[in-house]
Amino acid sequence: MKTVKRSLGLITRLSILASALLLGQQALALGTDAGTTVSNTATVAYDVASVIQTPIESDPAGNNVAGPGNGNPTEFLVDRRVSFTLIETSGGPTTPVAPGDISVVASFTLTNTSNAIMDFSLSVADIATDVFGNGDTTNLVNYRIRAGNSGGAPVLGDDDFVDELAEEGVVEIYVFADAPITVQNGEYANIRLTATAADDVGAVATPGVLDADLSEVGGLDDPNVIETVFGDAGNDGFEEADASYEIISAALEITKIATVISAPFGSDKAIPGAIIEYTITVDNTTGSSDATNVAITDLIDSNVTFQTGVYNGSASDISFDAGASFCIADVGDTDTDGCSLDGAGNLVVGNVNLSITVASGTSLTIQFQVLIPNL
Repeated sequence: MKTVKRSLGLITRLSILASALLLGQQALALGTDAGTTVSNTATVAYDVASVIQTPIESDPAGNNVAGPGNGNPTEFLVDRRVSFTLIETSGGPTTPVAPGDISVVASFTLTNTSNAIMDFSLSVADIATDVFGNGDTTNLVNYRIRAGNSGGAPVLGDDDFVDELAEEGVVEIYVFADAPITVQNGEYANIRLTATAADDVGAVATPGVLDADLSEVGGLDDPNVIETVFGDAGNDGFEEADASYEIISAALEITKIATVISAPFGSDKAIPGAIIEYTITVDNTTGSSDATNVAITDLIDSNVTFQTGVYNGSASDISFDAGASFCIADVGDTDTDGCSLDGAGNLVVGNVNLSITVASGTSLTIQFQVLIPNL
């Protein structure tokens, strides 16, 4: 009975030890460099008829000879997990462009979160897809890419790849473009930057030379080969980020303020039950030309409720142009007055049914109200 208990206790201890080793190796592997050799040997201790026996070491091919040195370590190479991010960082995604502008910059950040040094090929192209809901009505010309210069001002140049980006390395990427003099106010040009991971560990790393594109190999793991697994967002070894250039020939400044109109208990505080009036001002007083086809979109916060029938003798929802005009925020603008509010809370003032112009040297105000509900 004692032997059975001891054997079970030994098995339990070995199971716990094996589990701990496995968990430890998994945690380590998340950040372990590709190509690292992981090597270890298991040892089994046991008793026979209450007599302690000589431990036996493990071997990949199996070992039953007791004593140290008769086993061999089990080894494998840590494979390469390719993961990285590419994000647009221009502060937009819309970058303003004036007709005739040269070398207007859209900026991006590439971060290598792989467990290996990586190269990345870069490409940029116009896209006709309306990725920002602004339309794609024009194209810019003469795109150039500049990689590097992290932390400094954009430097004009041509680079089509990122060279030897370290693990956790971050590099800034700039896309330069020129705007033809023929582009018009209110147009948009959408672009897509693509970064594709390239081999570095498996190829001869040559600074200044782009290594071969990567591919995954299916099937069981080969412990003697550094294999590649795509762990990026699309699990495909490349990432895309979009940017949009907006043609603006007026100097607009947009201000939005919130004012408490009424509140319970005679208060002027923004408490439940209070009515808040938003005033949006589109200022073009310093502009050198008119801003045409102006449209204002506002996502109503889900914590407040849009108020209807508060202007123009309770007949309108929105007041603009200092009370000279009014409109109703209906879904899809079915009344064709130029204002709409969809089910997601997107308020839009100005569309094909309402052409708004903010002339040079003037400004436009738009007002609407919301209620802070009593929950």
